[in-house]
Amino acid sequence: MDMQKAILVLIVVVLLGGLAFELKYIEEALVGATLSVEEQCNKMCSQKGEVAYVTENTCYCKEPITFRNQWRCFWNVTFENDDEFSPKVNTSAVRNIAVKSVVKYSAPNAPATKVFGVYNEVSNRIYYVSDPRKDEYVATPMETWDAMGGDCDDYSILLTSMYEAIGMDASIVEVYRPDKGHVFIILKVEQDLDSFLKFYKNILERYTPYFSEKPFNFVVFGENSKECETLQKTLEMGKNIDSFYIVIDSTTGDYPGSRDAFDGYDTTTFINTGE
Repeated sequence: MDMQKAILVLIVVVLLGGLAFELKYIEEALVGATLSVEEQCNKMCSQKGEVAYVTENTCYCKEPITFRNQWRCFWNVTFENDDEFSPKVNTSAVRNIAVKSVVKYSAPNAPATKVFGVYNEVSNRIYYVSDPRKDEYVATPMETWDAMGGDCDDYSILLTSMYEAIGMDASIVEVYRPDKGHVFIILKVEQDLDSFLKFYKNILERYTPYFSEKPFNFVVFGENSKECETLQKTLEMGKNIDSFYIVIDSTTGDYPGSRDAFDGYDTTTFINTGE
């Protein structure tokens, strides 16, 4: 009789254990059903020590981004006024477009959100199209936006106008060598480098397919070569700096800071945008 009771108790315990497991499974399934695709992706990837990226309702897990900082220091630089590019910069014409490009993200007023949001909006819409071979045409920002295409100077004027329209300080850069010229922008980030990169890393991980080690190109300015040497040592030691200029090559289609647009050119001119 005691043996029968023991067996009965064992059966009850097993049944209760199975029921508890089933209830736990049902509970997890119900919780999972209430989560968005992004939340489910975040949960799954975090369990593997990776970060989530969702595109077209498909979840991908990837390695976290780490930045490989690459910088240039220029000294004794004068930002020149220019009659060709500066007059074409128009912040009022593109203000609403610029605002809409950042409010779709969290913390829209954060420098990293502005840097990424504006660039992403432009790169997803505007295609690179060359000017006529013997007729350099500089378009207004709305001409480029409406045409959905332009060359490097058109891109740069549109980006400059949009960044300036939401309170950032953008400057146009012209670089030359005997056989080629290029135009891009640098954008002043009035936030310390470490704080910016921490937020920027999260944005790139969430909204782009990039992962692992990525280059981040920026510029600092010194009054003389000695000050540049000091800044160089500070950065080489991994110390923080209070502000910097991010290099934004308008035609890469990657992400702001992905490319050293100065590389391979002989002369550099920094241009005020009039704002």
